[in-house]
Amino acid sequence: MVLYVDRDGDLKSQGLETPIIGRDEVLRAGIKYILENPDDSDANAVFAAVKIYDKLVAEYGPESVNVAVVSGSADPAVADFAVLKELSQVLSVFDADAVYFVSDGPSDEAAIPAIQTKRPVVSVYRVVVKQARGVEETVTLFRHYLNKAVRDPEYRRYTVGVPALLAFIFLLGVVFNQVVVWQILNVSFLFFAFFVMLYGFGIYDFLREILKKFEITFIITIISLFVLVIYIVQLILKVDLIPWYIPQRLVVVAASTLPFVSYVVEGYFSTKKVRYGGVIAGGVSFSFFYFLLPVLLENRNFAEILLAVAYFLASTFAVTLITYFVRILTRRRGAL
Repeated sequence: MVLYVDRDGDLKSQGLETPIIGRDEVLRAGIKYILENPDDSDANAVFAAVKIYDKLVAEYGPESVNVAVVSGSADPAVADFAVLKELSQVLSVFDADAVYFVSDGPSDEAAIPAIQTKRPVVSVYRVVVKQARGVEETVTLFRHYLNKAVRDPEYRRYTVGVPALLAFIFLLGVVFNQVVVWQILNVSFLFFAFFVMLYGFGIYDFLREILKKFEITFIITIISLFVLVIYIVQLILKVDLIPWYIPQRLVVVAASTLPFVSYVVEGYFSTKKVRYGGVIAGGVSFSFFYFLLPVLLENRNFAEILLAVAYFLASTFAVTLITYFVRILTRRRGAL
């Protein structure tokens, strides 16, 4: 099934009824739409779907391939549900084994995970509309996308909201205390670089997959990783990256335990069960960062390292033992 997905519902807004199934119907809808919107990439994507369909028909025959257009909604919260509803109607007419996905940009491709719950997506074709390179056309195109970036709620928070927030913080520093504000800005840019690094190396996706049901815990984990990395770099370089007026041990305790505390609390509210493994993991993390890591990175003598290891093992054992007894008492109380 060659499928063009109009996730944001532009086709519906122009009066086209979707889903549209079959080459002739899709071609007719594409001509109607491009006559109304000659500068819109959706029409080009519709024609691209027809072209791909013709190529596949020549290869596999008309009985094995079909083409369809489905549309979503302007509301991103329900767009994928609308796409799935129309896809079910398409599959009831032509029960395809797989989907050849056609789109005109990343916003439409956001529907791919939803579509894969129905049928596997074997290929993705993104239509890139070629533009004239004259100055006038370039200015017009720039004005179009600038207007979309400023007015569209999906992009406005990034193109307007974030720069305005940074400008507000900067001007606040000019009025009150510029040194403090520059520190805030520096930390903000440092965190942004750290976040991009996590995303680039796949750590963000890894954590997102593990904590996909724990939104708050995911956010706290990212922030805690940032704080712990800063703390470790500070110990290695022997510099003060964390301001002197902030108790560093308190920061380490918070950063090393809050993700696990959040995991246990969020898990309890969703399942009404205490995740004791999270409690023990939080205790081990705290013991490691509080007792053991500073001694290992500061090149202490052998006796101090042994003492730190002893503290680490003792605190870990204590947390495990207390958690075990609490679990037993909770089960007995539940049995009564």
